[in-house]
Amino acid sequence: MTTVRSTMVKKFIPRPTVLGALALVQHVLANEEVRRRLAAAPAYVMDWAAQQRTRQRNAARRGLPDPTSRFGQKSLERRVESLANVVDRAFPAPDDPAKAELVTAIDGLRVALLVAKPMPMVQRKKAHRRIDAQLDQMEAALVDAVLPR
Repeated sequence: MTTVRSTMVKKFIPRPTVLGALALVQHVLANEEVRRRLAAAPAYVMDWAAQQRTRQRNAARRGLPDPTSRFGQKSLERRVESLANVVDRAFPAPDDPAKAELVTAIDGLRVALLVAKPMPMVQRKKAHRRIDAQLDQMEAALVDAVLPR
């Protein structure tokens, strides 16, 4: 039963959804109008982007990420919620098409985390690594859009 269940769960990991989420985020953030609005984002969004960029630089210098803030179900859930909070504040209008697409991408990560949660540990860790990589790229794309180099 366990092998059948884990195989069934593995089939439902939204790989195209997660990969599509990253492509969607990159597509939305490549739009000049969206970049212009993000350049005038509220201070909270700017502070978040600056903190993320500092964390990225520190992790690159050390060579290893901080395990207490990056790995595990709860940590990934916190990172997704942080990203969702920043998107909500960066795009306050509820009917904004850019916000809708970014929220769709974030929802894809939430679904992937929900699917990964009941998996056996080995499969869950593999799923977490994939989700973590996608989340890293989505955060980096948003940071680069808010704070151009």
